[in-house]
Parts: sequence; C-alpha cells; structure tokens
Amino acid sequence: RRDARTTRSRPPSPPPMQCRRAPTHPFDPDGPLCSEAAKAIATDKLSSQALDTLLCTITCLRRQIHANPEPGFEEKNTNKLLRKMLVMLAGIDEGCISDCAGTGIVADIVGVGPPSSGKPKVRSIALRADMDALRMTEGNTTLPYRSKNQGVAHMCGHDGHMASLVGAASLINRRAHSLPSNCRVRLLFQPAEEGPGGAVPMIEAGCLDGVDECYGYHNWPPFKLGYLHVRSGPVMAHPTAFKIEIVGCGGHGSQPHLAVDPVLVAAHVVVALQSVVSRSVPSAEQAVVSVTMIHGGEATNVIPDKVTLQGTTRDLSPETYDLIVERIRAIVDGTCAMFGAKGTIEMNPLYDVLVNHKEQTEVVQSLARRHFGEDRVKEDGLPILGAEDFSYYLQKVPGCFFFLGGNERALRNWSQTGAPGERSNCMCHNTAFDFNDNVLPIAAVFWVRLVEQRLGVSLYSDAELPLALPPADDDDSKIDSQNDSRKENDGKVSKRSSGKASGSAPPPPPEAGAKTAADTIEGPIVLKQSKRARRG
Repeated sequence: RRDARTTRSRPPSPPPMQCRRAPTHPFDPDGPLCSEAAKAIATDKLSSQALDTLLCTITCLRRQIHANPEPGFEEKNTNKLLRKMLVMLAGIDEGCISDCAGTGIVADIVGVGPPSSGKPKVRSIALRADMDALRMTEGNTTLPYRSKNQGVAHMCGHDGHMASLVGAASLINRRAHSLPSNCRVRLLFQPAEEGPGGAVPMIEAGCLDGVDECYGYHNWPPFKLGYLHVRSGPVMAHPTAFKIEIVGCGGHGSQPHLAVDPVLVAAHVVVALQSVVSRSVPSAEQAVVSVTMIHGGEATNVIPDKVTLQGTTRDLSPETYDLIVERIRAIVDGTCAMFGAKGTIEMNPLYDVLVNHKEQTEVVQSLARRHFGEDRVKEDGLPILGAEDFSYYLQKVPGCFFFLGGNERALRNWSQTGAPGERSNCMCHNTAFDFNDNVLPIAAVFWVRLVEQRLGVSLYSDAELPLALPPADDDDSKIDSQNDSRKENDGKVSKRSSGKASGSAPPPPPEAGAKTAADTIEGPIVLKQSKRARRG
C-alpha cells in the first residue's frame, strides 16, 4: 500500500496532450481553417478550443510546407506562404514584413502598449527558423504529405521550425497591446541553412540591427519528446569538407607490377585516417573524421590513374582542427610516398562552432525547468557534432540555441494522420525522417514564454496557454503491448522477408547491438558459375 504523504508530495504531472481536431492535408491558407483560427485567437481571453484550432492550423501548415520543399536560396513559394500566414493568421501588418537575403524574411512585432519604465536590458529579441530543404529523395512513400518535388525533401525538420514560429508569432502579435511600445520581437526566417549558408547574408542585410538577443532551436529525434536539452559553451561543431586526390600510374589489371595502383593507396589512406581521432586527438576533446565518398576507375580490368576521396571532419576548437589537418597531411604524404604515388589535399572549412552564451543559456534552462519540469531539462548528449550557421548570429549578439526532443513511438494528437504504423524516430537526414508534429505546440508556447521573460511582460496565464507535454509516466509501454498483440495475430514472419514491407518507408538504422538482416540470412555464399569450360 502506498504512503499517502509520499503520493501527495510528488509534483503534479503536466496536462496531457490534447488534440480535438485531426490535421488534414492539403492545406489552403485561404480556406476556412486559417480564418477560423485567426478569429479564435483574436480575443481577450484565449480558450482551449481557440488554442487547439491554432495548433491544428500550424500542423496543417507544416505538412503543406513538407509536401512542397525548396532548397537553399530557392524558397520562393515557401516565402510567399509564410508571408500570407504572418498576415492572415498572425495579423502582422505587411509593412512590418520584408524580404532578406533573397528568399528570407524579417518580420517585426512591435509593442503598442505603454512604454516600459526605466531602461530595460532587453528591448528587442530575435527568434529564428530555417527554411530550406535538403537535396535528397524522401523515402516516406506512404506519407500523405510526402514531397512532391523530386530530389528535394524536408528531412531535417525545418518545416516544423517554420510552422512553430508562425504559431508563436500568432500568439505574440495578438497580445501586442501587452508589449511595451519600446519593445520588439523580430522573426527571422532564414534560407539556406543546409548550405551554402544563409545566416551571414541575413546579418549583412541588417537582420540583427537593433536586436539585443537572438534565440533558435532544432528538433532532435534521439531526445525524448517533452524534453529540452541545452548547455552553455560549444553545442555544435565546426565542419570541414575535405578532398584527397591520389595519383598513381594506371595499367592493365593483370599487370599491377607495372602500375602504381591508386586504389590500393586510397584503401590504406582510408584505414589510416581512422587513427586521427582515436590516436591523435586528446580523449577529452570531441572530433570526427569520416570518409564518405570514394571515386575511381572505369573498367574492371583497368587500374586507374587517379582515385578521389571526400569526406568531412568535425571539431569544437581551432587547436583540434589544426591537429586534424596536420595528421591528414602526414598520413596522405607518408602513404603516397610509401607506394610511389602523389597526393593532394583540399580542406574547405564551413560554419564556425556554435557557442551558447552563459547568461542567456541559464535563462533558457531556468524557464524550461519551470514549464517543462526539473527532470525534463538536460545537458545530456551535448555538444552535437552536427553543424549550424546559427553560430554567426551568436557572434554578433548574445543568445542561445537549444534542442527539443521528438522521440515518440505513437502517432497521436497532432502527429496523427501521418504514415500508418509507428514513428520511425530515425535521425534527421534519413530518408524516413518526418518531423514530429507534437513538437509544434511545445515550441510555439515556449517561444511565447521566452519572449515574456526577456521583455518582462505577461501575455498569457498558464491556464490559457499550457505547455502540451506528454504525461510524465508515458513510457510507450501500451504501444509495446499493442505491437506484441499485433505480431501474434499476424503470425510468424519469414526471416528472409523481415523488414521488407512493400511500399513502405525504408527501415530506420538498427539500434546498437541489434541484429541486421544480413545476420539472419542463412545459407552459403552463392558464387556465379564460371563461363570457362572445365578440362577433362
């Protein structure tokens, strides 16, 4: 029997996630849903029904953007759609919205309330969302709102980042009368984060002029839904693309002694590069060296003249970067000399390390602990050796970049009506990735709370604008039992056909230690029969 005193002392669980209206696709910004949401939130008191209508609208918006992705500096239709939503849904005056860096957008929400007394430390806060999609093919063939643009797909969640910022803008601007007239919230919709980089052109065009602080976030599938991860200092890496050309002397495949085989040299270089991090970088540091492309040869019986290796390095400090470059040069030069080949190296540094400011990070942590709960705010898993050009904003003004977890196995609430089955929870840039729509209400509400805290205002009560978190005891156990029952009903599945559902998205990468399909296939290796006739 439980001790009643122990039960009473536990902090109350956050309100369960609610979704009264299932999102639909396709979405028409001129349709009744958008106008209904705009009217519902333009009231003195925000009702739960009005909030639900808004959240349904931004979920539909997210899916509409997902279905119509555009790559960096080509986000023209995305720009038009966002502009329309900022005017129609958020109610922002068109004169406060301007293009920036080609396809980017800067939109200002200016307070119309009485000016704040004294001299507040923060008068202008910027919130940023990235706009571009990746140049890759989506594998979610059963998704109703899958990409319609061949070779382009929102496989990193930028569609969700934009939709959540539109939601936050709608909530903030509808209470502009509570914002001091000497305060401002600036919305930054940035193109080309995936490359070649849109932050620097945005900054050069003046997007941070008059801004005191800047904030951004990224969805992160490995982190559990309803958790916020952040820390001060380095949180994302400095990436460098490298290219190594190894030149030998080609020849006939049957006469390798008369050639200098660049394929052999390249193979030794690839293996040796694996020692850079494990044997040269201090164990207290984080770094990555990955060879991701090998190109060489045209025919099976020809030793080529040249082989090209390409890949990426990641680091968190200039010292580590210099060490990595030094070791790569030594390995390439030494290996080529050993075999009589020649090698050249090109290093192309990309974005700088993303470094969070201490004061602003502590603000985010404190605010998150209040609204998420103490145990849902983490530093685990950081830094991440991915890269972000948000780093350049934080070189100009103080700010913070944080991560919102999206890991959830059920398709429920705002993520319902997606692909059938469970969420894959695969990593960003995987062909099966899809942004978890249950992150949208969390991100939109937290943006509002951050604006309130930094500008010293109160826009909504906790009752009006709750943070839609999953229950604290939500461990997906019910989903496991449902899956077990379904597997029993489906019968036994052949080992050879496991994981090959027709028309479905590709399976996510196996978890560490899990058996792969290759491990389960029995039988000998099949060798093709030789066409050469056997003697006697």
